[in-house]
Amino acid sequence: MTDDRHRTEASRVALETHVEELRRRCEAACRFSGGHTLYGEEVGIFRDYAGEGAFFYREEPPELNRPPDDEGNEHQVWFLPDLDAYLKITWPDFFGKLVVYSQSDSPDASPIGYLERWHHHNELFGDSADFLGAWDSPHGLRLVIRQPAIAGTPATEAQIRQFFEDTGWQPFQIGLDLAFFDPELEIAISDTHPGNLVLMDDGLLAPIDLRVQRLTPNLVDAVRQLVAQN
Repeated sequence: MTDDRHRTEASRVALETHVEELRRRCEAACRFSGGHTLYGEEVGIFRDYAGEGAFFYREEPPELNRPPDDEGNEHQVWFLPDLDAYLKITWPDFFGKLVVYSQSDSPDASPIGYLERWHHHNELFGDSADFLGAWDSPHGLRLVIRQPAIAGTPATEAQIRQFFEDTGWQPFQIGLDLAFFDPELEIAISDTHPGNLVLMDDGLLAPIDLRVQRLTPNLVDAVRQLVAQN
Protein backbone atom coordinates (compact mmCIF):
# COMPACT_ATOMS: atom_id res chain seq x y z
CA MET A 1 0.00 0.00 0.00
CA THR A 2 2.00 2.94 -1.25
CA ASP A 3 -0.13 6.10 -1.23
CA ASP A 4 -3.46 7.61 -0.18
CA ARG A 5 -5.06 6.80 -3.53
CA HIS A 6 -4.49 3.09 -3.02
CA ARG A 7 -5.58 3.26 0.59
CA THR A 8 -8.93 4.88 -0.16
CA GLU A 9 -9.55 2.21 -2.81
CA ALA A 10 -9.32 -0.52 -0.16
CA SER A 11 -13.09 -0.50 0.20
CA ARG A 12 -15.51 -3.12 1.43
CA VAL A 13 -15.62 -4.70 -2.04
CA ALA A 14 -11.82 -4.86 -2.07
CA LEU A 15 -11.80 -6.47 1.37
CA GLU A 16 -14.06 -9.20 0.05
CA THR A 17 -11.75 -9.63 -2.93
CA HIS A 18 -8.71 -9.91 -0.65
CA VAL A 19 -10.43 -12.56 1.44
CA GLU A 20 -11.57 -14.59 -1.57
CA GLU A 21 -8.09 -14.65 -3.10
CA LEU A 22 -6.35 -15.43 0.18
CA ARG A 23 -8.76 -18.25 0.92
CA ARG A 24 -8.25 -19.61 -2.62
CA ARG A 25 -4.51 -19.71 -1.97
CA CYS A 26 -5.03 -21.48 1.33
CA GLU A 27 -7.21 -24.09 -0.35
CA ALA A 28 -4.57 -24.60 -3.04
CA ALA A 29 -1.94 -25.16 -0.35
CA CYS A 30 -4.22 -27.70 1.31
CA ARG A 31 -4.38 -29.78 -1.85
CA PHE A 32 -0.65 -30.40 -1.54
CA SER A 33 -0.41 -30.84 2.23
CA GLY A 34 -3.83 -32.29 3.08
CA GLY A 35 -5.91 -31.10 6.00
CA HIS A 36 -5.94 -27.34 6.41
CA THR A 37 -3.39 -24.55 6.53
CA LEU A 38 -1.75 -23.81 9.86
CA TYR A 39 -0.97 -20.42 11.37
CA GLY A 40 2.59 -20.19 10.05
CA GLU A 41 1.57 -21.21 6.55
CA GLU A 42 -1.13 -18.54 6.45
CA VAL A 43 1.32 -15.85 7.56
CA GLY A 44 3.54 -16.82 4.63
CA ILE A 45 0.64 -16.84 2.18
CA PHE A 46 -0.44 -13.40 3.37
CA ARG A 47 3.07 -11.97 3.09
CA ASP A 48 3.45 -13.25 -0.46
CA TYR A 49 0.06 -11.85 -1.44
CA ALA A 50 0.65 -8.45 0.19
CA GLY A 51 4.02 -8.16 -1.50
CA GLU A 52 2.60 -8.95 -4.92
CA GLY A 53 -0.13 -6.33 -4.58
CA ALA A 54 2.06 -3.64 -3.00
CA PHE A 55 -0.15 -3.61 0.10
CA PHE A 56 2.82 -2.93 2.37
CA TYR A 57 3.31 0.61 3.59
CA ARG A 58 6.66 1.94 2.38
CA GLU A 59 6.89 4.15 5.45
CA GLU A 60 5.52 3.87 8.95
CA PRO A 61 1.84 4.91 9.18
CA PRO A 62 1.93 8.52 10.43
CA GLU A 63 -0.47 7.80 13.30
CA LEU A 64 2.26 5.77 14.99
CA ASN A 65 4.15 9.01 15.54
CA ARG A 66 1.60 10.15 18.13
CA PRO A 67 0.06 8.41 21.15
CA PRO A 68 -3.06 6.36 20.39
CA ASP A 69 -6.45 7.51 21.59
CA ASP A 70 -7.16 4.03 22.91
CA GLU A 71 -5.59 0.60 23.19
CA GLY A 72 -7.06 -2.87 23.43
CA ASN A 73 -5.91 -6.48 23.39
CA GLU A 74 -5.69 -6.50 19.60
CA HIS A 75 -5.22 -2.91 18.41
CA GLN A 76 -3.96 0.55 19.01
CA VAL A 77 -6.69 2.99 17.98
CA TRP A 78 -6.69 6.57 16.66
CA PHE A 79 -9.75 8.72 16.01
CA LEU A 80 -9.79 10.44 12.59
CA PRO A 81 -12.09 13.46 13.05
CA ASP A 82 -12.00 14.51 9.39
CA LEU A 83 -13.39 11.11 8.38
CA ASP A 84 -15.45 10.45 11.53
CA ALA A 85 -13.71 7.10 11.69
CA TYR A 86 -11.24 5.09 13.71
CA LEU A 87 -7.91 3.76 12.54
CA LYS A 88 -7.02 0.43 14.13
CA ILE A 89 -3.50 -0.98 13.88
CA THR A 90 -2.86 -4.49 15.21
CA TRP A 91 -0.11 -5.13 17.70
CA PRO A 92 3.05 -6.55 16.07
CA ASP A 93 2.58 -10.15 14.92
CA PHE A 94 -0.79 -10.42 16.65
CA PHE A 95 -4.08 -10.54 14.75
CA GLY A 96 -6.57 -11.44 17.44
CA LYS A 97 -7.84 -14.74 18.76
CA LEU A 98 -10.02 -17.40 17.19
CA VAL A 99 -13.44 -18.02 18.69
CA VAL A 100 -12.87 -21.78 18.78
CA TYR A 101 -9.97 -23.97 17.69
CA SER A 102 -8.82 -27.58 17.84
CA GLN A 103 -6.04 -28.74 20.13
CA SER A 104 -3.68 -29.06 17.16
CA ASP A 105 -4.19 -25.45 16.06
CA SER A 106 -2.96 -22.11 17.35
CA PRO A 107 -5.56 -20.11 19.30
CA ASP A 108 -4.29 -17.00 17.48
CA ALA A 109 -5.89 -15.80 14.26
CA SER A 110 -3.59 -15.45 11.26
CA PRO A 111 -3.54 -12.28 9.13
CA ILE A 112 -5.89 -14.10 6.77
CA GLY A 113 -8.25 -15.01 9.59
CA TYR A 114 -8.14 -11.40 10.75
CA LEU A 115 -9.24 -10.07 7.34
CA GLU A 116 -11.91 -12.76 7.10
CA ARG A 117 -13.20 -11.60 10.45
CA TRP A 118 -13.66 -8.02 9.23
CA HIS A 119 -15.24 -9.20 5.99
CA HIS A 120 -17.81 -11.21 7.97
CA HIS A 121 -18.27 -8.23 10.31
CA ASN A 122 -19.21 -6.11 7.29
CA GLU A 123 -21.54 -8.73 5.83
CA LEU A 124 -23.32 -9.69 9.05
CA PHE A 125 -23.68 -6.32 10.75
CA GLY A 126 -23.66 -3.73 7.96
CA ASP A 127 -20.24 -2.42 8.96
CA SER A 128 -17.90 -0.73 6.47
CA ALA A 129 -14.45 -1.59 7.76
CA ASP A 130 -11.66 -1.10 5.21
CA PHE A 131 -8.32 -2.85 4.96
CA LEU A 132 -5.75 -0.13 4.30
CA GLY A 133 -2.57 -2.17 4.22
CA ALA A 134 0.19 -3.83 6.22
CA TRP A 135 3.21 -2.32 7.97
CA ASP A 136 6.25 -4.57 8.35
CA SER A 137 7.48 -2.88 11.51
CA PRO A 138 10.83 -3.62 13.18
CA HIS A 139 8.86 -5.51 15.84
CA GLY A 140 6.61 -7.53 13.54
CA LEU A 141 3.81 -7.42 10.99
CA ARG A 142 0.94 -5.00 11.69
CA LEU A 143 -2.35 -4.66 9.77
CA VAL A 144 -4.22 -1.38 9.37
CA ILE A 145 -8.03 -1.17 9.41
CA ARG A 146 -10.28 1.89 9.16
CA GLN A 147 -13.80 1.72 10.60
CA PRO A 148 -16.57 4.34 10.66
CA ALA A 149 -17.33 5.80 14.09
CA ILE A 150 -20.70 4.98 15.67
CA ALA A 151 -22.30 7.24 18.26
CA GLY A 152 -24.02 5.70 21.25
CA THR A 153 -23.49 4.12 24.66
CA PRO A 154 -22.29 0.63 25.65
CA ALA A 155 -25.06 -1.94 25.56
CA THR A 156 -25.90 -4.00 28.64
CA GLU A 157 -25.24 -7.73 28.79
CA ALA A 158 -28.99 -8.39 28.75
CA GLN A 159 -29.44 -6.22 25.64
CA ILE A 160 -26.56 -8.02 23.93
CA ARG A 161 -27.98 -11.46 24.60
CA GLN A 162 -31.43 -10.42 23.40
CA PHE A 163 -29.94 -8.80 20.27
CA PHE A 164 -28.33 -12.04 19.16
CA GLU A 165 -30.97 -14.51 20.28
CA ASP A 166 -33.77 -12.52 18.61
CA THR A 167 -31.97 -12.91 15.27
CA GLY A 168 -31.36 -16.66 15.57
CA TRP A 169 -27.91 -16.81 17.17
CA GLN A 170 -27.50 -19.61 19.71
CA PRO A 171 -25.52 -18.87 22.91
CA PHE A 172 -22.72 -21.05 24.24
CA GLN A 173 -19.86 -20.67 26.70
CA ILE A 174 -16.16 -20.48 25.88
CA GLY A 175 -14.56 -20.60 29.29
CA LEU A 176 -16.09 -17.64 31.12
CA ASP A 177 -17.03 -15.83 27.90
CA LEU A 178 -20.43 -15.82 26.23
CA ALA A 179 -20.29 -16.63 22.50
CA PHE A 180 -22.95 -17.16 19.83
CA PHE A 181 -23.40 -19.57 16.92
CA ASP A 182 -25.41 -19.20 13.70
CA PRO A 183 -26.38 -22.79 12.73
CA GLU A 184 -27.25 -21.87 9.14
CA LEU A 185 -24.13 -19.88 8.33
CA GLU A 186 -21.95 -22.03 10.64
CA ILE A 187 -20.33 -18.88 12.01
CA ALA A 188 -19.36 -18.28 15.63
CA ILE A 189 -18.77 -14.94 17.32
CA SER A 190 -17.29 -13.98 20.66
CA ASP A 191 -15.85 -11.01 22.55
CA THR A 192 -19.43 -9.82 22.97
CA HIS A 193 -18.83 -7.67 26.04
CA PRO A 194 -20.59 -4.27 26.44
CA GLY A 195 -17.60 -2.33 25.13
CA ASN A 196 -17.94 -4.02 21.75
CA LEU A 197 -21.63 -3.29 21.12
CA VAL A 198 -23.05 0.22 20.97
CA LEU A 199 -26.65 1.15 21.78
CA MET A 200 -27.49 3.87 19.27
CA ASP A 201 -30.00 6.70 19.69
CA ASP A 202 -32.56 4.82 17.59
CA GLY A 203 -32.52 1.92 20.05
CA LEU A 204 -30.64 -0.46 17.76
CA LEU A 205 -27.39 -2.20 18.66
CA ALA A 206 -24.29 -1.91 16.52
CA PRO A 207 -21.44 -4.42 16.94
CA ILE A 208 -18.12 -2.63 16.51
CA ASP A 209 -15.34 -5.15 17.12
CA LEU A 210 -16.38 -8.78 17.53
CA ARG A 211 -14.42 -11.91 16.83
CA VAL A 212 -16.15 -13.60 13.91
CA GLN A 213 -15.14 -17.02 12.59
CA ARG A 214 -16.54 -19.29 9.91
CA LEU A 215 -16.11 -22.79 11.30
CA THR A 216 -14.60 -25.89 9.72
CA PRO A 217 -16.79 -29.03 9.87
CA ASN A 218 -15.00 -30.50 12.90
CA LEU A 219 -15.42 -27.25 14.82
CA VAL A 220 -19.10 -27.02 13.85
CA ASP A 221 -19.73 -30.35 15.57
CA ALA A 222 -17.86 -29.22 18.68
CA VAL A 223 -19.80 -25.95 18.88
CA ARG A 224 -23.15 -27.71 18.40
CA GLN A 225 -22.28 -29.78 21.47
CA LEU A 226 -21.46 -26.64 23.45
CA VAL A 227 -24.75 -25.07 22.39
CA ALA A 228 -26.62 -28.16 23.56
CA GLN A 229 -24.93 -27.89 26.96
CA ASN A 230 -25.90 -24.22 27.44
